[in-house]
Amino acid sequence: MACKSRVIETTSTNYLKSSLFFFLLTVMTTGHAWAQSVIATVTVGSAPEGVAADTVTNQIYVANFHGGNISPSTVTVIDGATNATSTVPAGVRPVAVAVNEVTNRIYVANLGDCSPLGICNSEGGVTVIDGATNSTTTITDSNANGPRALAVNEATNKVYVANLWSGNVTVIDGATNSTTTISLPNASGLTASAIALSQVTNRIYVLNNDGTGLTGKPGNITVIDGSTNSTTTITDPNAVFPLAVAVNPVTNKIYVANLGDYPGSNHGNVTVIDAATNTTTTITDPSALAPQAVAVDTVTNMIYVANANDSALTGIGGVTIIDGITDAISTVRDPNAMFPQAIAVDSVTNTIYVANQGCFPPADPCTNPGSVTVINGSTNSVSTIIDPNARNPTGLTLDPSTDKTYVANVSSNNVTVIDGGATATTQTLSLLLAGSGSGTVTSNPSGVNCPTSCSSSFPSGSVVNLAASAASGSAFAGWSGACSGTGGCSATMTGAEFVTATFNTLPPDFSLSAATPGLTVQPGGQMTDIITIAPQNGSFASAIQLSCAVSGPSPVLTCALSPTSVTPGANSASSALTINAPAASATLRPIIGQHLNECLCAALLPMGVCMVILGGGSRRNRRRQLLLCSLLPLQFLLLAGCGNSGSQQGTSNYTVTITGTSGATHHTTQVVVTVQ
Repeated sequence: MACKSRVIETTSTNYLKSSLFFFLLTVMTTGHAWAQSVIATVTVGSAPEGVAADTVTNQIYVANFHGGNISPSTVTVIDGATNATSTVPAGVRPVAVAVNEVTNRIYVANLGDCSPLGICNSEGGVTVIDGATNSTTTITDSNANGPRALAVNEATNKVYVANLWSGNVTVIDGATNSTTTISLPNASGLTASAIALSQVTNRIYVLNNDGTGLTGKPGNITVIDGSTNSTTTITDPNAVFPLAVAVNPVTNKIYVANLGDYPGSNHGNVTVIDAATNTTTTITDPSALAPQAVAVDTVTNMIYVANANDSALTGIGGVTIIDGITDAISTVRDPNAMFPQAIAVDSVTNTIYVANQGCFPPADPCTNPGSVTVINGSTNSVSTIIDPNARNPTGLTLDPSTDKTYVANVSSNNVTVIDGGATATTQTLSLLLAGSGSGTVTSNPSGVNCPTSCSSSFPSGSVVNLAASAASGSAFAGWSGACSGTGGCSATMTGAEFVTATFNTLPPDFSLSAATPGLTVQPGGQMTDIITIAPQNGSFASAIQLSCAVSGPSPVLTCALSPTSVTPGANSASSALTINAPAASATLRPIIGQHLNECLCAALLPMGVCMVILGGGSRRNRRRQLLLCSLLPLQFLLLAGCGNSGSQQGTSNYTVTITGTSGATHHTTQVVVTVQ
């Protein structure tokens, strides 16, 4: 499965704000129950991508990317207590959102509608939402083109905006909404695609890449001093296309996920920056391909990297786990996860959430709609969460104060709400169809009737039986995922599961059939039958050569076909089979042998009778009887016609085999012919 190029949403991490909170984290983590459940699916605007939570007000903000190329879109505000929604206007193509919890201001990056060549219908801007009233203000930087990512420094009340197409950074003063533009001197010809900051050091980290992966420029990282706006460039010689960044303010290290240049030799890696010296270390997971996102657990000092794919190109990319002390790595994979896209860490519960984007048919060869992987940070065990109403999770955010996770689903226009403290009473079984053919899959208990209804929830622990039925022209090739083989599928719902049913299209074929499979013809006679050549599994566009052969006693009859070559196409074709019977039957009785037997019988039968008669009476009577008996055989021989020289006609059976051949494909049918 090929690795697909997708729009990336980098989510920001909520950092710890006090030593007291650190203490509370430790206490809460110890008693956390391992339970996860989808408690709601909230409808939002079109194509949601960016999502952020205000943990103080318990409000969640969702940037709905698609309002049209030149039409403004919206931000959906979800009340975390009730899941009720309200709508706030935004700019053109809002793609990212960040919250300043101190000022209760929300900042939305509107990408606008520009191309890398500078052709613009809208250059975008930043929408500022007052969290108390939902009133908005629009901020534009005349030097900026394509705001793509945001980072908020709550300590300085400044907002940093990475501008994709202009390759620079806009600094917004949160108190006055005034702007300053910072150029990135070593990022010429590159795009500013991601940004993160450390509130401890007041350093901002901007990732610069070529935006397309086609120019061959590896990209670099710009470090901005938040006090002076001066810049420093960091380059990792082993890195190509820096894509996502996360900061550990406790260790003062920065982690950059580098996409790589697949199908080139660089399959992606992670750059570790020691912020005190700006020195770099490169960490490579040989089993990973195309890292997409990175997140840090500041309590455990573990770093989690979501990889879109693996070295075998299965699409099950998994998560690389880096030990922040030793840089040792391990890999965790969820077999239900396709194309991991975004990642976030809940340091309170030591739980990691991964948004698996899934596939976008027909561009992708798979039909996986996406899911969420939950990793237990203590054991690295994984579980899958499937929202049957969601498709293509793209961004996610956490609210540690409520133990809830919000996942933006770009294709289904909704947000999945996961309660980390709720035990699931039901589990979702999602049926995926694969292969070139078609068919249906139904479940017992009912719920799945795919392709009409391919996902359903069943009680936890229940057993669901699936049955596959191929459509005409297709064949069921087998199960994968939670089941395997070609028989029945039984899935125990101890967790959410994907099951794939593969149906393959049968190759074009044809059949032969005779209008009358049994014929009777007289000796020396002729008979005609019609052979029908019908296409199977769609149209049969190749020529089919026809022939016939006869088996049976001698003399044999003869057969002929007209025409001897047909091309059915989408409709049936026919050929006339002509049978010519021999003038004499093959079952004529031998004259001499047959009549000799008859004569002997005629002679012996009366002699036997005579012997019985002669067995009694006087000698004189016996002489008279002997004379009479000597005349009886002659009479019987005359009656039996021993001198008859004629013959008798019998019945002969023949089998005519008709063969149709087209390349390696051939079929036969038979006609039984009786001659009498």
